[in-house]
Amino acid sequence: MQKLTQAEYYDKVYGGWLGRVIGSQLGAPLELRPYFYIRHKYKNLNNYVKEIRGNEVNDDEMYEIVALLTLEQHGPDFSTNQLAQKWMECLYKMNFTAEKVALKNLRRGLCPPHTAILNNPYYDFIGAQMRGEIWGLICPGYPELAAKYAKMDASISHMGEGVLGEIFVACLVALSFFKQNPQELIQDVLERFIPQKSIYFTIVEKCLNWADHYSNWKIARKLLMDTWRNIRKNLKKQARGWKRRIILQMPKLHEIHVIPNAGIITLGLLYGEGDFERSICTTALFGYDTDCNCGNVGTILGVQWGANQIPKKWKDPIRDTFKTFVYGFHEERISRIAERICQIGFQIAKNKGHKISLGL
Repeated sequence: MQKLTQAEYYDKVYGGWLGRVIGSQLGAPLELRPYFYIRHKYKNLNNYVKEIRGNEVNDDEMYEIVALLTLEQHGPDFSTNQLAQKWMECLYKMNFTAEKVALKNLRRGLCPPHTAILNNPYYDFIGAQMRGEIWGLICPGYPELAAKYAKMDASISHMGEGVLGEIFVACLVALSFFKQNPQELIQDVLERFIPQKSIYFTIVEKCLNWADHYSNWKIARKLLMDTWRNIRKNLKKQARGWKRRIILQMPKLHEIHVIPNAGIITLGLLYGEGDFERSICTTALFGYDTDCNCGNVGTILGVQWGANQIPKKWKDPIRDTFKTFVYGFHEERISRIAERICQIGFQIAKNKGHKISLGL
């Protein structure tokens, strides 16, 4: 049986949420900026590119806070409809792409998974992948349950490859409590939870091979972008509606599709080689949806390192402060949010009878 003391579990959850916020704040100013701009201006990136004022809000974390509120209200056996209802009650600002469509569909009276289908050309974009960490944080060492929760959450707004993105991130986080080698971690999740016939499996597998063959991440990035260009052409050919075809060819919108960003997360972890700073900074230098990607990678490394080991240069400017736009949520201390997440994790460990001991 794998074991964590309560103190170890808290430190890793706290580190994961710190890493989430650190990554968001590092990546937000670079989001969708041209690669050549990032490469030349920030080629030696090793710190925040913008001063942290403490009042920043990132839309990525809002859905995870709503998930936390749902878990606190309904317990670990909540339903997808209960989570969707919480979306309607709590989300009122900064909703984009697939999530914006899903909220409109919910308010029309539709239920998941229909909310992810109707009038939604963004069904396989990054939105589900960006919000997958919470499920891993409450399921330490138990990726099977994390994957189940992630699929439930993703089905509100996404289908297909978009759902796989949330499962991938949730399982990476869940396993990071006990596994640190990035190659082994990614390979494990890929083989156990991602269908081999999916585009998602193909792109992650290619990234594993590129990182194994090339010491320079810039070569791997070029290969990723070339591959994404070909995949995008095929997706446009398969598109049934004009909106879908337009967003897949627009210069910026296609950069928030799940597939290239899944590759960036994978390469950021691999070339980061388990180092917190190198992992989030390398991920940022890849460009595309940098706040989502750096947030995902920051959570994974934050769990592996724990809050106590995250370098002060990264965590001190955050000042243990978190702001969000979610009705009914007024917590501003990351440390307190970590405590609340841990309470759910303790409840799951006790009720679900999985093979992880949290020192209970």
